[in-house]
Amino acid sequence: MFTFYWLFQKNDNWLAIFKTDDRITTATDKESLEQALSSVHYLVSYGNYQTSDKFLAKILSDGKSSFLQKYLSIDLSQEARNCTIEEIGFNLRMKIKAKTPEEFCLQRIAICEAIFSEREEYLETKFEIVKEFQLKPRSIMKTRANLAAEILQAKKMPKRPNILLFEFDQYVPFNELPERLVHFYQSIKDRYKNTLEEKLKQEKFKMTLANLTHTFGVGGVHAAKEKYRGEGCFLLIDVNQFFPSIIQNNKLLSVGIKCPEIFDELYKKKVQTGKLAYKILINAINGSMNNPYSALYDPQKFYSVTVNGQLIITHLILVLESFFEELIQTNTDGILIRINPVMENTIRDLLELWCRQLHLQVSITKVNKVWQKDVNNYVLQKEDGQLVRKGIFAKPTYLSNSTPVIYNGIFEAVVNGIKPQNFIIDQYKKESLEEFCFIGKIQGDFTGIEQQTINGYVKLNKTICGIAANSNKYGGVFQVRNDLHSRLPNSPSSFLTYEKATKKDIDTKWYIEQIEKNCF
Repeated sequence: MFTFYWLFQKNDNWLAIFKTDDRITTATDKESLEQALSSVHYLVSYGNYQTSDKFLAKILSDGKSSFLQKYLSIDLSQEARNCTIEEIGFNLRMKIKAKTPEEFCLQRIAICEAIFSEREEYLETKFEIVKEFQLKPRSIMKTRANLAAEILQAKKMPKRPNILLFEFDQYVPFNELPERLVHFYQSIKDRYKNTLEEKLKQEKFKMTLANLTHTFGVGGVHAAKEKYRGEGCFLLIDVNQFFPSIIQNNKLLSVGIKCPEIFDELYKKKVQTGKLAYKILINAINGSMNNPYSALYDPQKFYSVTVNGQLIITHLILVLESFFEELIQTNTDGILIRINPVMENTIRDLLELWCRQLHLQVSITKVNKVWQKDVNNYVLQKEDGQLVRKGIFAKPTYLSNSTPVIYNGIFEAVVNGIKPQNFIIDQYKKESLEEFCFIGKIQGDFTGIEQQTINGYVKLNKTICGIAANSNKYGGVFQVRNDLHSRLPNSPSSFLTYEKATKKDIDTKWYIEQIEKNCF
């Protein structure tokens, strides 16, 4: 059913290799390409919507079209973090370097197969959405946000001069909110007509809630006790389907949506069935309302939702403040509080009343231990012993697996009290070189990566993998733009590519220092 492929181009020559199950076919001209595609159902590659698919289409049409009309394709890079295929290959510890074009293509096909396996649930939900809503087969090529726009029959509307004229939530009791906070948002609305929109978007308002400084704006509110460790009785309170619920309660849908009643149906089905497909669709809508390329684009509705979200979370804190001991963290859709166990039932009763008042639902998770560097980096131990690991404490994935020895070391040092030096020495003895590999790629509008040497700069690939070396003869790696060099973020000052590196080349001191910098 799925045919994985990769295209290799050099000057005027090209090679495409296709793999269906265990069958391999190659193409180097129009005739062999047509033969290779004769039994294909779905073409699968990575980044192919922008490049490879268009190239194949031009070959098949003799240069007349860059659109694959007869074939459906899946781009595995769609809606994934901005990773290169080589970066994912390094993350998965797969072979990258090839001696021939055939080997080059087969290696990248192998990486595509691995990505496909990692993203199986994502792809299944897209197929399920297309089938459930009887969309055209070619809709499978759309993002989930664009699938939502198609289902809602959205038509892109021109940008209107009302972006920061927020519509406030009808269920929020404004008389119970801090007057200064309400004034902050009302002031933005009042000054919107005479002040540049982008300037107003940058405005922030700081306020202390439950002894924790919160920063408000037009995006989301965040606050956290930094370098915090705690053990006891904690409640993690999350508002279920927060932004979709605000949209539903206040009809804050994009004006481009022709059939708002379909959103009502999607929302009800999500609540009733809990199916992932419905959750994905309704969650995609709010972000799309701030995407100028989306048919759902309506930033006035988007900012109305995000501002109301901050006001609602503020109200939640104020309602519970007298009943918890400590506010540990505030995030976009919930809070983490430390409580006296005798107050748990009272807090749950208050939450039930609060949900009824604001027409929302919450989920409550009991937590026994907390290790929190800041709002984005923390570990929670739930009542059943399961760990929630975020940020620098998160487990490696196919999208992020650079220097895993550092992130594992931070976790072991903070959570289990293992000294960084002891951890690195132990890992040096037991683990493979790959655990020490730094993976980096070109960012932003930089045009290349170069390594500093005693003879000047040497050009490297746009995605690199190597170790922190214990010899000064290996220089640092830099991003380049207009002959200006900027150190590649988080890279070591002495870098040695993985092809040349051995464990004896590892600068253990550098790895220990990186762990120590993040310990608390």
